[in-house]
Amino acid sequence: MGIENRDYLRHEGGSSFGGSTGGGLQTVKWIIIVNVAVFVLQVVTVGAGDFITAALALSPGSVLERFQIWRLVTYAFCHEPRGVLHIFFNMYILWIVGRRLEPRYGSREFLLFYLSAVVVSGLAYLLLELILARPGSVIGASGAVAAAFILYAIHYPYEKWLLFFVFPVEVRWLCLAFLVFDIHPVLLELGGAGGGNVAHAAHLGGYLFGYLYYAQRWNLQDTFSGLRNLKLPKRRPRSQLKVYQPQRDSAEIEVRMDEILQKISDQGEASLTDEERAILADASRRLRNRTRS
Repeated sequence: MGIENRDYLRHEGGSSFGGSTGGGLQTVKWIIIVNVAVFVLQVVTVGAGDFITAALALSPGSVLERFQIWRLVTYAFCHEPRGVLHIFFNMYILWIVGRRLEPRYGSREFLLFYLSAVVVSGLAYLLLELILARPGSVIGASGAVAAAFILYAIHYPYEKWLLFFVFPVEVRWLCLAFLVFDIHPVLLELGGAGGGNVAHAAHLGGYLFGYLYYAQRWNLQDTFSGLRNLKLPKRRPRSQLKVYQPQRDSAEIEVRMDEILQKISDQGEASLTDEERAILADASRRLRNRTRS
């Protein structure tokens, strides 16, 4: 709920809904298709206990107690099944902004941006729920859509959308209004007022991520490629015997050889140390090389 609820908006851009933008829209289309498919499953299982919604929704307990980390993504692909406005306006706004952003950033980068915004928005929601000690749950793509919207507003601040389908308003002022509408309830909740059924904290997490993505010039393809190619240094097998053998001149070697041979004569070969055995082997090698030359 939230940005997707704002049915008083209509885009007044240069191309119509469903029109071509001159770039690929594979990511936007597939996100919408997956959301619609999951929504249909939610609707047909409403009478069976809403188990689809229950399996995908995000809550503090599901992540922090049951370690169901995947819910940080799945919650954004399901919507309120008892009505169509929730999913319709989420997907409608995603289409409007996505058809400009995906050709600009590329399909793969936009997909990574969207999924990252989903996770960040979910974490923002969990943070507020933990602060307020509430066992709430959230569904819907509003946080990720909010991230895409603010990125769109940064790139196209002077484009006009129709407020109440009548009054043209520049996107930058709509963005400011959305921020106020989402910040105010969160401040009230932090002050002790009861919350509603809109995940304003998720929206704010999306706004923040979208802004940082642009301001920090993040390239998520490079980031994820770097993490995938990161290789930990391999442990070198430890040698069972480490002998440091300094170079010795001939006179020193002969003296040491005499001592070693005398020791073998007195105490036997088993009495030799590792260093003495190494010296003996080195002397034998030198002798063989001298003979061959």
